[in-house]
Amino acid sequence: MISTDRFCLNRKAAPGVKLDETLEMISSIGVNNIELRNDLYGDPDNSSIMDSMSNSDVKIALNKNGVVIKTINAIGNMDKRSMVKENIESLTEMLEMTKNLDLKNFVFCPVRSTEDKRTSDEKKAEAIANVKDYSKVLKKYGVNGLIEPLGFTDSSLRTPWEGQAIIDEAGVDNFKLVADSFHYYLANITDKQFNEKVNIDYIGLVHLSSVFANKKREELDDQDRYMLGQDDVMQSAELAQKIEARGYKGIYAFEPFSDDLKEWDVTKAKEELENSIKLVRDAANTLV
Repeated sequence: MISTDRFCLNRKAAPGVKLDETLEMISSIGVNNIELRNDLYGDPDNSSIMDSMSNSDVKIALNKNGVVIKTINAIGNMDKRSMVKENIESLTEMLEMTKNLDLKNFVFCPVRSTEDKRTSDEKKAEAIANVKDYSKVLKKYGVNGLIEPLGFTDSSLRTPWEGQAIIDEAGVDNFKLVADSFHYYLANITDKQFNEKVNIDYIGLVHLSSVFANKKREELDDQDRYMLGQDDVMQSAELAQKIEARGYKGIYAFEPFSDDLKEWDVTKAKEELENSIKLVRDAANTLV
């Protein structure tokens, strides 16, 4: 059974609940990992990641509840060379804001644009060059990087094996990948591809959510993402157990996205978190 201390809550799960209340809530059920966001209330705004709390107050709250900041999410357009200077400035700003908080990882997401006319080779080359630069900055702060391939059709980096190749060719030792059940589903990662092409050693974090909408795969978007439920068309809980069976020993973070979740209070968020953990654990029995 996956232990409770290997689960994590992404703040997109309860954006209406204040950070200090969220920390108390997850700690009360034995979850001691959290993912912070710089886009919790819409467009990226680095000043919002700690709910206007000071570094020292956040540190006190983390220590009081025994919670670790597993990631900050995210730097977008991570693989666009023309934006590397801007991205590094934003990254550095957030690393400075959270200095002394024992931040573990920082998430990087690729370009999403139907206007991106770069060739596949150009996209890969720019990603490699940027990752080398991000790696140097992260090392100064003792933080690791996580590349999150996005399965959307307009994404410049859709599959985990593309991400693996970028890390390899960049020659960096402080980057891994996010394996996201939603993006695996959008990219239509088959069991065969998962078994033959996904290297579990490259997975640094697993994101889980559920989709209940009766839509075509290519029509789904972030608004269709909820906490885990029985009728999940993506079977995210089962994917988690497949990853676990392959030898993954890291963190499973719940990352829904629907704006509906803005209405949740701390009681509802706690109920959904407990249910999601149970569904992941129950899925182990279906794969025996």
